[in-house]
Formats: sequence, structure tokens, C-alpha cells
Amino acid sequence: MSNKLIGIIPAAGSGIRARPYTYELHKGMFLIDGKPNIERHIDNMRDAMDIDEIVIILGYMGETIREYFGDGSAFGVRLHYVENQHLDKGWAWSVLLAKPFMAGRNGLITLADEFYLDTNIGAIADTDFDKYSAAVAMKPVDDPELIKKNFSVERDGERVVRLVENPVSTPNDLLGMATFVVRPDVMAELEAAFDGGRPTLDFVTFVDDLIRQGHAVAAFDVEGDYINLNDVASMEAAQDAAIRSRLLGASE
Repeated sequence: MSNKLIGIIPAAGSGIRARPYTYELHKGMFLIDGKPNIERHIDNMRDAMDIDEIVIILGYMGETIREYFGDGSAFGVRLHYVENQHLDKGWAWSVLLAKPFMAGRNGLITLADEFYLDTNIGAIADTDFDKYSAAVAMKPVDDPELIKKNFSVERDGERVVRLVENPVSTPNDLLGMATFVVRPDVMAELEAAFDGGRPTLDFVTFVDDLIRQGHAVAAFDVEGDYINLNDVASMEAAQDAAIRSRLLGASE
């Protein structure tokens, strides 16, 4: 198996909670200090993880994404686009649509609305994938409501023992982030889950199922700023953080 990574950016959702911004703009294309968030992902994948090939899964307002990025050559990468015509199947289906492009490589998966700023997220690619089937990003937070909007993580040292999407209660202060690295065999397991009759599947729940089946999943600790761009307030917070970081950097 190649040590090279391929990037996977699911960007098919409609971003209902982020309206009115998303009436005319896909939330992954929202300009954060002048740059679309998806472009930030591409920059980070290219520069911090040496990724030169990325699959973007399109749905809502997908043509605006395709028109902006083209074949990726202007951004130093090669881009592929796949249309998700079955959004009712959950975002795990978007991930599965990238399977034909993996060619034996591990896949770095990050949702279009994940915002990272001055973080170590690139180091998730350094996980020991001879030991682990997957890795998932996480960090402690003070507000349990953030975890309830995303997913909770329980861990035993460096190993994840449980993931719960949109938990009713939080077992600890760990916020799970929709950034994963998976081995190719995980994609085969995902395909088998749908082939087995699962009509819909959340990817976080799928990874939790893998853990229960005995797969080892690594916990990756994120340092730096992270915001899930899931509503108007979070988009405005990301904008403020990015501008502040740029201004502080310019003054040093």
C-alpha cells in the first residue's frame, strides 16, 4: 500500500443552519478573510500533508465549487468531482463515492465546513496505519453544547473506544471533529455496510461500528483554533479569528 494520501472533501450538504449565507453560496465557499474554506482545506492538504490529488463530492450548489476550482492546477493539485445524488443516505455515502479514486492509498477525509486555523491538523497523516485502521481528530472544549452539535469521543490513551454523533449527554470534554484518515480496507467495509442494506449511514456512526467490530482507531489531538461552520454565528467567529490571526502575524 502506498504511503501517499488522497484528499476527500464531502461538500454535498445544503447548510440549512447557515442561512441566509447559504441561500446564494455553498457554506464551503464562504469567504473567510477573503478565501473560501474549501480552498483552505486544499492549501493545508497540499502544504502540510503532501497531498496532490483530491476528490470533492458535490451536491447543493456544486457547480459553483467546480467553476471556482476547475481541475485544481491553479492550486497545485489535481481535483476530481463526484456528484452525490442520494443525500438521504447520509454523509457516509459521500465518502464512499471517493472509493474508486483511492488506488491503495489512505484517505484524508474532512468536511467542507471544518475550519482550522494555526493548527497541527496536518500531523494526523503521521498516524501509524500499520497499527490503526483510522484516525479521528478531537480536542477538549469548555462548552458541552458544541459537542452535542457534533460528536463525542471516549478514549483509552491514544485509542478511541467510542464515538457518538449528536449525543444527548456528554461523557467528557472531548469534541470530535469531522476529519478522519482511513485505510483503503475501511472503504471496503463502508461499501459492505451499504451493500448489506443500510439505507442511510452517518460516517461517525460507521466508525463507531468499526470500533465495536474490533478495529483500532487512533485519537489525534488537535492544537490551535477549530470551528465547525454550521450556523451564522460560527461563520462570523471564523471570520474574526482569521482576520485577527493575520493582523497579529503581520505585526510580529
